[in-house]
Amino acid sequence: MIQREYLFHTFDDLTRIVKEINASDEYKNAAGVLLQLNNPKVDSDDERIVDYINMGLEKARLIGMTAANVSDEEYDNKNNQVELNVTYFFDTALFRFEFDMERTSGFEAGLIISEKLSCMPDAKCIQICHSCGSAIMHPFVREFRHHGLPIFGARAGRNVRAGSTTKVYGSTVHEKGIVGVIFVGKSLHYYMDNCFGFKEVGVEMTVTGTEGDNIITTVNHRPAVEVYSKYLGVKPGSQYMRNTCEFPLVFRRGDCVVARVPSGCREDGAISFTSDVTRGEKFRLSYGTPENLFKIMEKSVKRLSAFKPEAVFLFECANRVRLLKDMAAGDTEKYFDIAPNASMSVGIAEIFITPDRTGGALNSSLVAIGLTEDESAEDEYRSHIEFEDDSEEVSEGEEFIPFMDRILNLLERTSEELTALNTELGEIAYTDRLTRVYNRWELENKLTDVLKMDVANNTNSSLVFMDIDHFKSVNDNYGHDVGDLVLRATVQVIKDNLESSYVFGRWGGEEFICILPETGLEEAAVFAEKLRKAIESNCFVAVQHITMSFGVTISKPEDDSESFVKRADEALYEAKETGRNKVATRE
Repeated sequence: MIQREYLFHTFDDLTRIVKEINASDEYKNAAGVLLQLNNPKVDSDDERIVDYINMGLEKARLIGMTAANVSDEEYDNKNNQVELNVTYFFDTALFRFEFDMERTSGFEAGLIISEKLSCMPDAKCIQICHSCGSAIMHPFVREFRHHGLPIFGARAGRNVRAGSTTKVYGSTVHEKGIVGVIFVGKSLHYYMDNCFGFKEVGVEMTVTGTEGDNIITTVNHRPAVEVYSKYLGVKPGSQYMRNTCEFPLVFRRGDCVVARVPSGCREDGAISFTSDVTRGEKFRLSYGTPENLFKIMEKSVKRLSAFKPEAVFLFECANRVRLLKDMAAGDTEKYFDIAPNASMSVGIAEIFITPDRTGGALNSSLVAIGLTEDESAEDEYRSHIEFEDDSEEVSEGEEFIPFMDRILNLLERTSEELTALNTELGEIAYTDRLTRVYNRWELENKLTDVLKMDVANNTNSSLVFMDIDHFKSVNDNYGHDVGDLVLRATVQVIKDNLESSYVFGRWGGEEFICILPETGLEEAAVFAEKLRKAIESNCFVAVQHITMSFGVTISKPEDDSESFVKRADEALYEAKETGRNKVATRE
């Protein structure tokens, strides 16, 4: 594998470059040729450029996009050169796909890719450039994500001040399209890094209301804009994006850190984003400094260098460029030290999906990709690079520390201490000491939250009320120590069968409840029956076997936590009165 970079301002420059590539031995001998066109200009004849490249280099596969620019005017990139990056593969085949999303849906396009991948056992990874909203991209990727291939790329950007149009490049130019490449080869290996570098700060908050897939309407049941007005003093207005972009919301999806930067706000207090958001997710505010971003970048460069890449692709968020200003080049220059011909794309929603299917569309990140056809290499990816604890570091000599650095350090340490303290206090406040699951006080809070979300989103949730049969006889015959062991063992059996969205805790004594958000009565009853069988078949120390009875109900719009629990309790009473060790339901 060999990578080359070419830069041009004029069409005459491009003509010379295409002729040079076409005449090279590398082009003639390659099994696959990838061309990446990264265009920051706002006045270029894109159709002419793309047509000329495709006609002049028929063997190659072109993919590319317009660059994003949201920086202040003095850092405008519209006068930068256009990059045509070439990667020659000698043992890897390239399959390009492209879709005009004015003519098809994300679901249909994704289904086509999934069918293609089913016929490509040696497919290794996928690169995507697109100029679509998350409502299209989310179902598109979802249809083939299960194949377990790493996916990387970015969403095309535009020059905000110039009012240019976002475009992606393939066999033609698309204003609303998806263009991608599937890399197919047994000897191909990859390296992937999600270089974020923003530090989380403040309290954890919950998305309690959404609209579509990219609008948050409420946070902790309050208008979403209050997140920024309360903590940063930023109120809705013409400068809203500019005042909030340096403080992304940070979500943790599995092992992957995903940020969201506001793209606008509404009079009703909702905030819109360029990528997907999900009701029920938790997040914290974050902030970035050049020093922190560079620390993470340097860790990535060091690890990538050890991988010994033959080609490097970088996908940087325009929000980082806006934050770094005149230091923006420092975010990527060390990658060019190890890969002088690396490709560089600046977009607004970087794509980073790992083989274990974590990740998705990012914001404010830098995605670093390394490729090699060295068969001895091993695939590697990092969903998130953690900061090292440098609180004990002492620099040699004395130096003046800028005021803002001291303030940020104060905020960091205070936030860390508050988080640790809140975690400790929270465990005491909401955890049952014996079983280490939610106690009744916290369950009542969770019930209230779920019922509010049901009303706000016109959904229904279910509740399972459960009780250990004849538990008093366990205490009487074996003692309270054994009774405690039985309670803890019962909790473990139940926890082993819970879905991640379920809320489970001890109501009191031998009684437990489980809240199933947005779950119908029939599905909840099936879950309760699964628990009943698991408890019945389990062998407990000393007592050998126990059984449980279950009452199941579904929420109603007029419910409060008391009426919801009462109805489930009535169903439990029915199960007890009709023989125990069974599931009863009540609507």
